[in-house]
Amino acid sequence: MSEIDEISKSSSGEIISCPSNGSSPSEESKLETLTECRDSSKKTPTRTRSEKIDRFLSLYCKWASNSLLTERGIKMLQWTLWLISQLTKDKYKNLSPSVRKVYSDLSMMRYVLRLYGMPTAIEAIRSGSWGAGAWKDNRIKQLGSVMAYSMAVFYPLEHVAWAQWNMPKLMPKVDGNKLSAWSCRFWLVYILAEMASAVLKNRELESELRCIDKDVKGPNDEALAIAKSMKMNKLQIVRDILFTGPCINWALDEWATNPWLSENWCNGLSFAEALTCMYQSIYSLQDDK
Repeated sequence: MSEIDEISKSSSGEIISCPSNGSSPSEESKLETLTECRDSSKKTPTRTRSEKIDRFLSLYCKWASNSLLTERGIKMLQWTLWLISQLTKDKYKNLSPSVRKVYSDLSMMRYVLRLYGMPTAIEAIRSGSWGAGAWKDNRIKQLGSVMAYSMAVFYPLEHVAWAQWNMPKLMPKVDGNKLSAWSCRFWLVYILAEMASAVLKNRELESELRCIDKDVKGPNDEALAIAKSMKMNKLQIVRDILFTGPCINWALDEWATNPWLSENWCNGLSFAEALTCMYQSIYSLQDDK
């Protein structure tokens, strides 16, 4: 469940120089040449339709080859289908229940995809990768450990709950709903730790950015990379805030029979989080060029 977001650096600005002539040009020709150079430096390369298609396919391949990003796409589809089912339930009697069934099936599919999560949490515990980096604030590393340990408990509980829901006769003494509630309690610990970590990271990055702005005039690669990292963290904070309500709702003992939040509130917040997540994911893949 750790999210290692890719921060791409933008290319450095190019200084366009004019070709020199063998003969000494007049002042008028010098002025014309300088004007042409200045105009050419303002021109930005425009992509052809073929180049745009190639760029889209390249981004799509990056997305499809990453299991985390693939799960995010399925999540976006899941909550979009729920929204469609809600908007059409009064007018389209056949469409709404059909779309809702697909939404429910995708929800179970995402439980299956979480089977990949346990090893990543164990790796993060052993290596400290979720709090890694040249951070001066030691609390960031500590919060990374909290996130890793909470997910190491979250995943097994989710797996057993999913198995009980799908094979109840094989696990008659197991309460899947209760296990799911406990898993969400550990997920809540993760959310709060991740939010705090993002805030601390941005404080440190903001301080670094101010130092760069004092030393260098104009945009540069390092400043752009820091600014992008800060935006990624801000988007993560927004996602965590949107996550908190549904997470608390699902963490309560009677979440399935007497939920704290109505379906529209709980799933509406989940849809908003999925939308923010998609924007964050696409933004992380952009090359800033």
